[in-house]
Amino acid sequence: MKRVVERQVIVDWYKPEEKMPEEGVAVVVSYSGPLSENITCDHALLIASWIDDGLGWMIEGFPNYLSTNKGTIHAWADLE
Repeated sequence: MKRVVERQVIVDWYKPEEKMPEEGVAVVVSYSGPLSENITCDHALLIASWIDDGLGWMIEGFPNYLSTNKGTIHAWADLE
């Protein structure tokens, strides 16, 4: 017999204008905007890293994507 155990996880979300993650560290982001020519998101949860040398957010799985002029990162949270 299998037993199901529920686990509650508390996640702290941060607005980018209030706090930024450590540079180059992967975090979860809430993102709206285009990712490619055929993909547009609305509050999608994605993995991204902040690059603080003018590049902006880099979205994992979309190596040519840079957020400097495309979409909006609404919030981010540490990966656990």
